[in-house]
Amino acid sequence: MAQRKAGGTERQKAPEGQAAPLGARLPIETLIARGRKHGVRKQLILRQAARLFMERGYADTGMAEIGEAAGITGSAVYRHFPSKQAILTALIDLSLEQLAAEFHEVLEAPAASPAETLAAVVDRYLEFSLGNRDLTVVVDRELVKLPVEDRRRFTRQSRLMREEWVHLLVEARPELSDAAARVAVTSVMGMVAAVTGWRIGLEDRALHEQLRVQAMAVLNAPVPG
Repeated sequence: MAQRKAGGTERQKAPEGQAAPLGARLPIETLIARGRKHGVRKQLILRQAARLFMERGYADTGMAEIGEAAGITGSAVYRHFPSKQAILTALIDLSLEQLAAEFHEVLEAPAASPAETLAAVVDRYLEFSLGNRDLTVVVDRELVKLPVEDRRRFTRQSRLMREEWVHLLVEARPELSDAAARVAVTSVMGMVAAVTGWRIGLEDRALHEQLRVQAMAVLNAPVPG
């Protein structure tokens, strides 16, 4: 399949078997700026809201505080978003859409083997999660605050991406059942989400490498019994 470049941006490529360089990550400012649905003021509101939701939690952050952080009044925020819930929905939409684009970019790139593609998927997943901690934490922690319809939509998007990862793992390891592969992939995604939410004293590059080693150990674990 032809290689696709998300947003037309060239990425730095890591040598085979190594993590992608940190400069290849998309900081939250770049990520939000790519959201074509949002103008400059909306982008600023989203950036500040993501930071505040992470630092204080969704429930303890008000529209006035988001407006103040964005350099406008709380009432002015309503010109761009009808509610705080709409801001949260936009942030989660943005995160899942971009993560899916990153994921498919790896899947559609030429690769020598499913095992190499699997390693690249792990690197890109870590790259995105660690490079966009605010969004990653907000999605993991605040999804339950959304209405049932939105929760179901986002859960379905996450499940579809997980199932593509499961399919790739089974291609790389045909001895695995779908159920075993699903347990492995879900374990890796949960581990990354949990670690991303904590400042545990490791520099990002070291954390990326440690998580990569642990993720690959889970994905390559022997079949029980």
